[in-house]
Amino acid sequence: MTPHCRAEKLKTTMYNVQCTMYNKRQKPHSGVIPHLMRDPFYKNTSNFSPAVSEVFFSYQGEGIYAGIPQIFVRFEGCNLRCNYCDTPKALTVKQNAKYFTAQALSEYIFDIYEKYENNFFGFKPSVSFTGGEPLLYADFIKELITKYIKNKFSVYMETNGTLPEEIKKVYKYCDVVAMDIKFKSACRKDLFKHHKEFLKVCKNKAFIKTVITKDTKKEEFVKAVKLVSEISKKIKFVIQPSDFEEKINKKVFEFYSVAADKLDDVRILPQLHKLWKIA
Repeated sequence: MTPHCRAEKLKTTMYNVQCTMYNKRQKPHSGVIPHLMRDPFYKNTSNFSPAVSEVFFSYQGEGIYAGIPQIFVRFEGCNLRCNYCDTPKALTVKQNAKYFTAQALSEYIFDIYEKYENNFFGFKPSVSFTGGEPLLYADFIKELITKYIKNKFSVYMETNGTLPEEIKKVYKYCDVVAMDIKFKSACRKDLFKHHKEFLKVCKNKAFIKTVITKDTKKEEFVKAVKLVSEISKKIKFVIQPSDFEEKINKKVFEFYSVAADKLDDVRILPQLHKLWKIA
Protein backbone atom coordinates (compact mmCIF):
# COMPACT_ATOMS: atom_id res chain seq x y z
CA MET A 1 0.00 0.00 0.00
CA THR A 2 1.14 3.74 -0.48
CA PRO A 3 2.32 6.00 2.37
CA HIS A 4 0.45 9.00 3.72
CA CYS A 5 1.59 12.55 4.06
CA ARG A 6 2.49 12.63 7.70
CA ALA A 7 2.85 15.61 10.01
CA GLU A 8 4.83 13.54 12.47
CA LYS A 9 5.71 9.86 12.79
CA LEU A 10 5.48 8.45 16.30
CA LYS A 11 7.71 5.53 17.19
CA THR A 12 6.19 2.50 18.83
CA THR A 13 7.98 2.84 22.16
CA MET A 14 5.19 3.67 24.59
CA TYR A 15 4.09 0.07 24.83
CA ASN A 16 7.41 -1.70 24.38
CA VAL A 17 7.00 -3.48 27.70
CA GLN A 18 3.58 -4.81 26.75
CA CYS A 19 4.76 -5.76 23.28
CA THR A 20 7.89 -7.45 24.59
CA MET A 21 5.88 -9.52 27.03
CA TYR A 22 3.54 -10.47 24.21
CA ASN A 23 6.41 -11.20 21.84
CA LYS A 24 7.75 -13.84 24.22
CA ARG A 25 4.69 -15.86 23.36
CA GLN A 26 5.22 -15.27 19.63
CA LYS A 27 7.60 -17.18 17.41
CA PRO A 28 9.41 -14.50 15.36
CA HIS A 29 8.99 -14.56 11.61
CA SER A 30 12.07 -14.64 9.41
CA GLY A 31 11.25 -11.85 7.00
CA VAL A 32 7.84 -13.09 5.87
CA ILE A 33 4.69 -14.48 7.40
CA PRO A 34 4.96 -18.25 6.86
CA HIS A 35 2.74 -19.56 4.04
CA LEU A 36 0.94 -16.25 3.46
CA MET A 37 3.55 -15.04 1.03
CA ARG A 38 3.55 -18.33 -0.83
CA ASP A 39 -0.23 -18.32 -1.15
CA PRO A 40 -1.69 -14.82 -1.60
CA PHE A 41 -5.23 -16.12 -1.25
CA TYR A 42 -4.81 -18.06 1.96
CA LYS A 43 -7.82 -19.07 4.05
CA ASN A 44 -6.79 -18.54 7.66
CA THR A 45 -5.31 -15.58 9.52
CA SER A 46 -6.49 -16.47 13.00
CA ASN A 47 -3.10 -17.83 14.11
CA PHE A 48 -1.33 -14.52 13.51
CA SER A 49 -1.08 -11.40 15.64
CA PRO A 50 -0.18 -8.22 13.82
CA ALA A 51 3.29 -6.89 13.25
CA VAL A 52 2.87 -3.11 13.29
CA SER A 53 5.34 -0.95 11.40
CA GLU A 54 4.13 2.41 12.71
CA VAL A 55 1.23 4.27 14.28
CA PHE A 56 0.99 8.01 13.67
CA PHE A 57 -1.21 11.05 13.13
CA SER A 58 -1.34 12.71 9.72
CA TYR A 59 -3.67 13.70 6.88
CA GLN A 60 -5.03 11.29 4.31
CA GLY A 61 -2.98 11.67 1.15
CA GLU A 62 -4.98 9.67 -1.39
CA GLY A 63 -8.41 9.14 -2.83
CA ILE A 64 -11.71 10.89 -2.29
CA TYR A 65 -11.00 11.59 1.40
CA ALA A 66 -7.65 13.28 0.76
CA GLY A 67 -6.84 15.96 3.31
CA ILE A 68 -8.85 14.68 6.27
CA PRO A 69 -7.03 14.10 9.59
CA GLN A 70 -6.55 10.48 10.60
CA ILE A 71 -4.64 8.17 12.86
CA PHE A 72 -2.79 5.62 10.72
CA VAL A 73 -1.99 2.07 11.75
CA ARG A 74 0.46 0.50 9.30
CA PHE A 75 0.71 -3.30 9.43
CA GLU A 76 3.69 -5.25 8.13
CA GLY A 77 3.26 -7.98 5.55
CA CYS A 78 1.67 -7.99 2.10
CA ASN A 79 0.44 -10.73 -0.23
CA LEU A 80 1.41 -8.79 -3.38
CA ARG A 81 4.58 -7.33 -4.87
CA CYS A 82 3.57 -4.34 -7.01
CA ASN A 83 6.40 -2.66 -8.88
CA TYR A 84 5.25 0.85 -7.90
CA CYS A 85 4.95 0.13 -4.16
CA ASP A 86 6.22 3.09 -2.15
CA THR A 87 6.10 1.41 1.25
CA PRO A 88 8.50 -1.49 0.63
CA LYS A 89 9.48 -1.54 4.29
CA ALA A 90 5.97 -2.86 5.07
CA LEU A 91 6.02 -5.70 2.55
CA THR A 92 7.55 -8.25 4.92
CA VAL A 93 7.49 -8.86 8.65
CA LYS A 94 10.87 -7.97 10.13
CA GLN A 95 12.77 -9.96 12.73
CA ASN A 96 12.49 -7.03 15.16
CA ALA A 97 8.80 -6.41 14.44
CA LYS A 98 6.55 -5.10 17.21
CA TYR A 99 3.58 -7.35 17.94
CA PHE A 100 0.56 -5.77 19.63
CA THR A 101 -2.33 -7.10 21.62
CA ALA A 102 -5.64 -5.48 20.69
CA GLN A 103 -5.75 -3.71 24.04
CA ALA A 104 -2.21 -2.33 23.75
CA LEU A 105 -2.82 -1.05 20.22
CA SER A 106 -6.12 0.55 21.22
CA GLU A 107 -4.39 2.39 24.08
CA TYR A 108 -1.75 3.61 21.66
CA ILE A 109 -4.45 4.89 19.30
CA PHE A 110 -6.25 6.72 22.10
CA ASP A 111 -3.02 8.32 23.32
CA ILE A 112 -2.24 9.65 19.85
CA TYR A 113 -5.79 10.97 19.54
CA GLU A 114 -5.50 12.83 22.84
CA LYS A 115 -2.27 14.45 21.64
CA TYR A 116 -3.76 15.56 18.31
CA GLU A 117 -7.42 16.00 19.24
CA ASN A 118 -7.42 19.68 18.26
CA ASN A 119 -6.30 18.81 14.74
CA PHE A 120 -9.56 17.06 13.94
CA PHE A 121 -11.55 20.33 13.88
CA GLY A 122 -14.99 18.81 14.14
CA PHE A 123 -14.22 15.68 12.11
CA LYS A 124 -15.16 12.45 13.80
CA PRO A 125 -11.89 10.78 14.83
CA SER A 126 -10.84 8.35 12.14
CA VAL A 127 -8.45 5.39 12.13
CA SER A 128 -6.95 4.24 8.84
CA PHE A 129 -5.76 0.64 8.72
CA THR A 130 -3.06 0.41 6.06
CA GLY A 131 0.05 -1.54 5.24
CA GLY A 132 1.28 -3.75 3.77
CA GLU A 133 -2.10 -5.37 3.59
CA PRO A 134 -4.17 -4.93 6.77
CA LEU A 135 -6.65 -7.67 5.89
CA LEU A 136 -3.92 -10.23 6.52
CA TYR A 137 -4.97 -9.56 10.12
CA ALA A 138 -8.74 -9.38 9.69
CA ASP A 139 -9.50 -11.39 12.83
CA PHE A 140 -7.33 -9.12 14.95
CA ILE A 141 -8.82 -5.97 13.44
CA LYS A 142 -12.31 -7.26 14.17
CA GLU A 143 -11.35 -7.78 17.81
CA LEU A 144 -9.73 -4.34 18.01
CA ILE A 145 -12.79 -2.60 16.60
CA THR A 146 -15.52 -4.50 18.45
CA LYS A 147 -13.85 -4.52 21.87
CA TYR A 148 -12.07 -1.19 21.99
CA ILE A 149 -12.72 1.46 19.32
CA LYS A 150 -16.25 0.85 18.04
CA ASN A 151 -18.40 4.04 18.17
CA LYS A 152 -15.33 6.07 19.18
CA PHE A 153 -13.57 6.20 15.81
CA SER A 154 -14.70 5.84 12.23
CA VAL A 155 -12.85 3.02 10.47
CA TYR A 156 -11.11 3.52 7.12
CA MET A 157 -9.81 0.31 5.55
CA GLU A 158 -7.11 0.62 2.89
CA THR A 159 -6.73 -2.61 0.97
CA ASN A 160 -5.48 -4.17 -2.24
CA GLY A 161 -8.92 -5.74 -2.65
CA THR A 162 -7.76 -9.33 -3.18
CA LEU A 163 -9.01 -11.07 -0.02
CA PRO A 164 -12.82 -11.30 -0.22
CA GLU A 165 -13.13 -13.83 2.61
CA GLU A 166 -11.23 -11.50 4.95
CA ILE A 167 -13.23 -8.35 4.18
CA LYS A 168 -16.38 -10.30 5.05
CA LYS A 169 -15.10 -10.53 8.63
CA VAL A 170 -14.81 -6.76 9.14
CA TYR A 171 -16.98 -5.12 6.48
CA LYS A 172 -19.86 -4.35 8.84
CA TYR A 173 -17.48 -2.45 11.13
CA CYS A 174 -15.89 -0.32 8.38
CA ASP A 175 -17.13 3.12 7.43
CA VAL A 176 -15.01 3.39 4.27
CA VAL A 177 -13.25 0.75 2.19
CA ALA A 178 -10.53 2.25 -0.01
CA MET A 179 -10.07 -0.58 -2.51
CA ASP A 180 -7.36 -0.82 -5.12
CA ILE A 181 -7.75 -2.61 -8.40
CA LYS A 182 -4.34 -4.04 -9.23
CA PHE A 183 -3.13 -4.56 -12.78
CA LYS A 184 -1.09 -7.48 -14.04
CA SER A 185 1.34 -5.06 -15.66
CA ALA A 186 2.35 -3.90 -12.17
CA CYS A 187 1.72 -6.93 -9.95
CA ARG A 188 2.37 -9.85 -12.32
CA LYS A 189 -0.92 -11.51 -11.37
CA ASP A 190 -4.40 -11.48 -12.90
CA LEU A 191 -6.45 -10.46 -9.87
CA PHE A 192 -9.77 -9.52 -11.45
CA LYS A 193 -11.63 -12.58 -10.16
CA HIS A 194 -10.65 -11.72 -6.59
CA HIS A 195 -11.41 -8.02 -7.09
CA LYS A 196 -14.90 -8.83 -8.36
CA GLU A 197 -15.75 -11.01 -5.37
CA PHE A 198 -14.27 -8.45 -3.01
CA LEU A 199 -16.21 -5.51 -4.45
CA LYS A 200 -19.48 -7.43 -4.33
CA VAL A 201 -19.05 -7.65 -0.55
CA CYS A 202 -18.23 -4.00 0.12
CA LYS A 203 -19.78 -2.07 -2.80
CA ASN A 204 -21.90 0.14 -0.53
CA LYS A 205 -18.89 1.45 1.38
CA ALA A 206 -16.12 1.26 -1.20
CA PHE A 207 -14.44 3.60 -3.59
CA ILE A 208 -11.97 2.32 -6.17
CA LYS A 209 -8.41 3.47 -6.78
CA THR A 210 -6.37 2.52 -9.84
CA VAL A 211 -2.68 3.43 -10.01
CA ILE A 212 -1.55 4.28 -13.52
CA THR A 213 2.08 3.74 -14.46
CA LYS A 214 3.97 3.98 -17.74
CA ASP A 215 3.37 0.24 -18.16
CA THR A 216 -0.41 0.22 -17.57
CA LYS A 217 -2.22 -1.22 -20.57
CA LYS A 218 -5.44 0.29 -21.85
CA GLU A 219 -7.13 -3.11 -22.09
CA GLU A 220 -6.58 -3.86 -18.39
CA PHE A 221 -7.90 -0.43 -17.42
CA VAL A 222 -10.99 -0.97 -19.59
CA LYS A 223 -11.48 -4.32 -17.86
CA ALA A 224 -11.36 -2.61 -14.46
CA VAL A 225 -13.97 -0.05 -15.49
CA LYS A 226 -16.20 -2.82 -16.82
CA LEU A 227 -15.87 -4.78 -13.58
CA VAL A 228 -16.93 -1.79 -11.49
CA SER A 229 -19.74 -0.67 -13.81
CA GLU A 230 -21.30 -4.13 -13.79
CA ILE A 231 -21.53 -4.02 -9.99
CA SER A 232 -22.59 -0.37 -9.67
CA LYS A 233 -22.05 2.73 -11.81
CA LYS A 234 -22.33 4.82 -8.64
CA ILE A 235 -19.11 3.54 -7.08
CA LYS A 236 -16.58 6.39 -7.00
CA PHE A 237 -13.54 5.70 -9.16
CA VAL A 238 -10.13 7.32 -8.67
CA ILE A 239 -7.38 7.39 -11.30
CA GLN A 240 -4.07 7.96 -9.53
CA PRO A 241 -0.92 8.66 -11.57
CA SER A 242 2.17 6.98 -10.13
CA ASP A 243 4.26 9.94 -11.23
CA PHE A 244 3.97 13.19 -13.14
CA GLU A 245 5.80 12.12 -16.29
CA GLU A 246 4.33 13.37 -19.56
CA LYS A 247 3.75 9.81 -20.80
CA ILE A 248 1.76 8.95 -17.67
CA ASN A 249 -0.20 12.21 -17.75
CA LYS A 250 -1.26 11.57 -21.35
CA LYS A 251 -2.38 8.07 -20.45
CA VAL A 252 -4.32 9.29 -17.37
CA PHE A 253 -6.31 11.83 -19.39
CA GLU A 254 -7.13 9.22 -22.03
CA PHE A 255 -8.22 6.74 -19.37
CA TYR A 256 -10.40 9.36 -17.69
CA SER A 257 -12.57 9.58 -20.80
CA VAL A 258 -12.91 5.79 -20.88
CA ALA A 259 -14.02 5.60 -17.25
CA ALA A 260 -16.27 8.68 -17.28
CA ASP A 261 -18.23 7.17 -20.15
CA LYS A 262 -19.24 4.21 -17.98
CA LEU A 263 -19.23 5.47 -14.38
CA ASP A 264 -20.99 8.32 -12.60
CA ASP A 265 -18.10 9.70 -10.52
CA VAL A 266 -14.54 9.53 -11.86
CA ARG A 267 -11.67 11.65 -10.53
CA ILE A 268 -7.99 12.11 -11.29
CA LEU A 269 -6.23 12.51 -7.95
CA PRO A 270 -2.48 12.37 -7.35
CA GLN A 271 -0.86 11.49 -4.04
CA LEU A 272 -0.76 14.67 -1.97
CA HIS A 273 2.41 13.75 -0.10
CA LYS A 274 4.32 13.90 -3.39
CA LEU A 275 3.06 17.43 -3.95
CA TRP A 276 3.93 18.37 -0.37
CA LYS A 277 7.32 16.66 -0.74
CA ILE A 278 6.73 14.54 2.32
CA ALA A 279 8.07 10.98 2.06
